[in-house]
Amino acid sequence: MRYWLKSIVACMCAVYALVAHADFQADLVKRFPATEGAKVAPAFPGFWSVLKGGEVFFVNDDLSILIPGDVINLKTRHSLATDIKEAGRPKIDVTTLDVRDAIKFGNGSHRLYVFDDPDCPYCRHLDGDLSRLHDATIYVFPFPLTSLHPNAANVAEAIWCQRDRAQAWSDYQRMARDTSTAVTALGAATATDPNELEAQARLRLKNAWLAYLHAHRQPDQPTCDNPIDRNLALGQKLNIFGTPALIFADGSLIPGAVSAERIEAQFRKVAMALAGAGK
Repeated sequence: MRYWLKSIVACMCAVYALVAHADFQADLVKRFPATEGAKVAPAFPGFWSVLKGGEVFFVNDDLSILIPGDVINLKTRHSLATDIKEAGRPKIDVTTLDVRDAIKFGNGSHRLYVFDDPDCPYCRHLDGDLSRLHDATIYVFPFPLTSLHPNAANVAEAIWCQRDRAQAWSDYQRMARDTSTAVTALGAATATDPNELEAQARLRLKNAWLAYLHAHRQPDQPTCDNPIDRNLALGQKLNIFGTPALIFADGSLIPGAVSAERIEAQFRKVAMALAGAGK
C-alpha cells in the first residue's frame, strides 16, 4: 500500500466526526490533503470511491469508515475497484497504433490490439482465450521484454521473418504449451527440482523451435527488417511496461490476461459507447 494511502488509513482511525455531504470531495481534501487531485465518485449506497495513482479505496459519507481493499459486486461478480481503475485510465489514441507493425488474426468487426511477448506465460494463457473470440480482428504487436525473457526478441524476430506470421506465432505458442505440459507431467512423476524442470522446459522449447525453423528451411536465427524496436518505443510512450496489454477500439486499456468472456463483454461495452458517440 502506498505511503499516501497508509497515511489516510492512519488518520481515519482517529476521525469519527460527521462531515457535511454537500461537497464531499472538498471535505475529503480538507481533511486529507493527500487526496488532492483524486477522482471521487459515488460507489455504492453511503460510500464513495477515491482513485489516485492507480489505487482505489472506498470511504463512507462521514469519513468514519475506509475500505482500502477490493469490493466485489456479488450480482455481477465484478470487482468494483478493477472497474474504477479501468474507467480512470487515460484513453489511448488508437490512430497511433500502426497495424503494419502487428500480426493480424481474424477479420471481425471488433478490433483488439495486443502488446504481447512470445515467451510471456500470461500471454500464452491469453492466446487460448483470443482464439475463442467471435467476430474479432486481433492485432498482436510483438513486444518482447528481454529483462524477463532473454530470448523473446530473437523469437519475435524469427516469427516476423516467416511467410505466415500468424501461423508461426500460433505454432510457437502451441509448442510452448505442449512443452510446459510434458515437463509438468515429468515433474509430477519424478519429483524433479523445480529449477531443473524450468531449465528442461526452456531447452525442450528451444529444440522444438529450431526443428520448426529447419523444417521451414530457415536458419537457427532468421533476421529481417522488423518492427520490434518501434513497438518497444511505442509501448514506452503509451506507458505499457508489462504484457499482455489489451487496447480496445475506444482506446481503453486492460492489462494482464483476461478471459474471452471478459473481452467480449468489453467489446459490447465499447460498441455501445461508440454507437452513442456517433449519434
